[in-house]
Amino acid sequence: MRRRFLAILLAPALAAALASCDRDETSSSPARQPPPAPVAPPLPLGASQGSDDPAPVAPPPGAETIVPPGEWTENKMYRFRLERIAACGAPSPALGPAQQPAAGALPQLRGETSWVGAFFTVQAKAQSAFVSPRDLALRRGGVILNAKYINQPLLSACQPLLPARQLKAGESLAGFALFEVPKGFRTTTADPIVLAYKPTRWGGARQVEVPIRECLDACPERSPRSAAKTAGRSGPASRPRL
Repeated sequence: MRRRFLAILLAPALAAALASCDRDETSSSPARQPPPAPVAPPLPLGASQGSDDPAPVAPPPGAETIVPPGEWTENKMYRFRLERIAACGAPSPALGPAQQPAAGALPQLRGETSWVGAFFTVQAKAQSAFVSPRDLALRRGGVILNAKYINQPLLSACQPLLPARQLKAGESLAGFALFEVPKGFRTTTADPIVLAYKPTRWGGARQVEVPIRECLDACPERSPRSAAKTAGRSGPASRPRL
């Protein structure tokens, strides 16, 4: 009986002693460090951080594409080709119903401006595309000449005019866009002449820029062989797609 009482009385002391030993062993043992994180392989050149696709990042939509005159350029939305630049001559005195001068329009200064035509072709590749002369502009430095798309004059040397039209995929449209060029625009400067085309109804469509020779519409005509060679190009040029 005495031994049972001693065991009962000494049990709490033994338990406390064992717990103290466990704490001492735990504090004396070194802490376990977590395993090192795996090192990710380097990304390929041009890939974006955090992307599952290691392919190079595409250029932003709005960047310019330079294409020579007479060459096709294309992207997923349209194909474009500038055929030629022509001198349109003086307007015809007879105006049709679509060419009546706007009310309150200012008279033109004779001899200070001349009419220049840009003949080009556009083919739609998107499901629906709107083509208009207002999408073109002649630029030189900070001077921008927008194509005239309202009240166009009758110019016999620049026919047919490009109409504003909605195109379906696969349909194409060709014609002249007219520019009223002031005399100062023809003055030779360090800035080149550029014809820019950017569809306003195609969000994200890339702008096309075509360098124009300094002679503009007064350049010597090409030989019939070279003209036929350019006119016969029906496929896209061997340039990278946009």
